[in-house]
Amino acid sequence: MTAATTPRSRVNRVFAVRFVGGVVLYVASLALTQVAQAVGVPAWLPALLVLPAVGLMAWANIDMYRSGDEFERRKIAEAVMVAFVVSVPLILAVGVLQFSLLPAMNWIFAFSILMLAWIAGTIVSAVRYR
Repeated sequence: MTAATTPRSRVNRVFAVRFVGGVVLYVASLALTQVAQAVGVPAWLPALLVLPAVGLMAWANIDMYRSGDEFERRKIAEAVMVAFVVSVPLILAVGVLQFSLLPAMNWIFAFSILMLAWIAGTIVSAVRYR
């Protein structure tokens, strides 16, 4: 069995195809939304392309998780758990502070907190199981 035909490389290729397909649909949705506004079509119509994009990306990640052995699953689960327990209290605190101190922030700020926490969780998991 060559490196190009191993089960792991097959799973990696399937992941890449699904995830890139989701990204392409997402970018197409953004582009078509701008075009639709110029033509007079409601912007929400092409924005519906985001739904299959999210589905493809979720499917790619879930299938990658399921294809791993117990050790790989444990590392992924720990990274997600760290991301959740770090980001949820931070997002809630920012939401509460917006009522009294902070100016209103864009929702993408919460997404960036989640992504940074996921990166931190992945690093913690990688260092722990080194």
